[in-house]
Amino acid sequence: MWFVLALASSIVFGLSSFFMKYNSFRKWPLHPFLTGLYISGTFSFTAAAILEGTLSVTGSLLAAGLMVGAGSTFGNVLYMKALEYGPASLTSPLVNTNILFIVLMSVLLYAEALTFMESIGIVLILASISLLPLDPKERLTIPNRIWYVFVILAMILFFLRNGGLKITEETGFENTPILLYAYLFGTLWSAVMWGKRRKVVEGDKTGRAFIWGLGTGIFSFGGMQLYALALLSGPASIVSPLFATHALLVALLSFLYLKERITVMQFCILAGVFAGIILLRV
Repeated sequence: MWFVLALASSIVFGLSSFFMKYNSFRKWPLHPFLTGLYISGTFSFTAAAILEGTLSVTGSLLAAGLMVGAGSTFGNVLYMKALEYGPASLTSPLVNTNILFIVLMSVLLYAEALTFMESIGIVLILASISLLPLDPKERLTIPNRIWYVFVILAMILFFLRNGGLKITEETGFENTPILLYAYLFGTLWSAVMWGKRRKVVEGDKTGRAFIWGLGTGIFSFGGMQLYALALLSGPASIVSPLFATHALLVALLSFLYLKERITVMQFCILAGVFAGIILLRV
């Protein structure tokens, strides 16, 4: 079951990540978009926590939520900043190489054992994601070297988010209320930043960004909730690589709807990822 949940989390969160790219593509303002995203996500996680009976307020949960929320909020800010300078087909796979740290942490700190075929599958997925932006025929250029800084920092912060959920799950915490407080942190921070910059943002674009963010937050909630559920019964050393394949969905959708190119090599890489997923179930 955890395998299906992990795959579903990749698809749902991939849609959320693509919607972020679309917001940047339309040049809609960042902070109204993130405010909408985190508001709808906060309400969704609140509803989920109530239904699960896990809604509670403790210092430990708030601290964990702050850690995951900082990784999510500032990671998203830097990820979207990177999307302003580079294509999603390059940005998303590179940012998602944070799973290398999660797999390493899971094996070394939590003694997760991998079979030979699972190891091959993980290596294949990781290699595919890592090679996606290195296509020698890829002629897309990065106009500003600040893109590299944004990508590296976003990668580190997303490890704080995704790896943080693994740590809290191993500690015995319920991840739904942690994600609730994480998204609440994102809501408060984004709303404050929006208020500070309200005067310099065009009204029409502000409304569109906020509404688009509200819809994106539903998919963000769904993807993160499925990921957290997959971690409950599945090994993070496998769940995390599966979750990270959402970068390939972003690349595919960017090609289809935003006219970003996917080369022959990139199609081969997609095949490699699917082969790796199959190996995880052998």
